[in-house]
Amino acid sequence: MKRRIFTPGPTPLPERVKLSQAGDIIHHRTRQFSKILEEVSQELKYVFQTNNSVLTFGASGTGAMEAAVVNLLSSGDKVLVIRGGKFGERWAEICQAFRAKVINIDIEWGTAVDPAAVEKKLMQEQDIKAVFTQLVETSTGVVYDIEAIAKIVSKTNAILVVDAISGLGAQRLLTDEWGVDVVVGGSQKALMLPPGLAFVTLSQQAWKNVENSNLSRYYWDFKKAKKSLDKK
Repeated sequence: MKRRIFTPGPTPLPERVKLSQAGDIIHHRTRQFSKILEEVSQELKYVFQTNNSVLTFGASGTGAMEAAVVNLLSSGDKVLVIRGGKFGERWAEICQAFRAKVINIDIEWGTAVDPAAVEKKLMQEQDIKAVFTQLVETSTGVVYDIEAIAKIVSKTNAILVVDAISGLGAQRLLTDEWGVDVVVGGSQKALMLPPGLAFVTLSQQAWKNVENSNLSRYYWDFKKAKKSLDKK
C-alpha cells in the first residue's frame, strides 16, 4: 500500500525529485554547481513573478522570516502585523524578539483580514516602517487579498512583507505587478521539494531598508547573500 501525505508541507515529492537525490553530491565551489545555482536563481524569478534577485538560504521558512526582520528593521521600529493564525503570530514574535514596536491587527482564525482595517491602522499610525502578513495563513488555509493590501501600503512610507511559504506556487501572487516589497518562500510546500531551502526577494525600496538597518546578523545578511549570488 502506498502511503500518501496530505499536509500543507512537507508535500509529496515527485519521483524525479526523489531520484535526483540519489546521485553524487556536487561541491558548492565548482563550475557545475555555479551553473545550477545561476539557472535556479533565474527560474525562481518566474516563480516569484519578479525581476529582482531571489536569495536562497539553507533554512526553514522561519529562518527566512527572521532574516527578513533582521535585515529590514532597526531596534525600536514600529511595525504592523496581521495576526489571523499561528504564522501571523510568528511574525509578531520574531519582530518582538528584535525589539521592534509591534502593533497587531488581530482577526478571528479562519477569516481573512479586511484591507480597510489595514488602511485604517496605517492612517492612525503614521510612522509604521513595515507591514507583515501572510499570502496564505497556513494554520487556517485562509488566503489574504495581497493585491488590495499592497495598493494601500504603497500610499505610505511602509514596505509590505509577505510570508508566501505555503502559498507560493499554489495561489496567485504577482510580486512586481502588485507592488509587494518582500516575499518569503520555502521549498517544502507547493514547490514540492524537500525541506531545507528558504527564499527571499526584495524590491528596490526594501533594499533601502536593508542599507539603513542596524540589527545584528551574520548568516542572515542579505547584502552578503546578494554579493555571493552575483558571484554565482
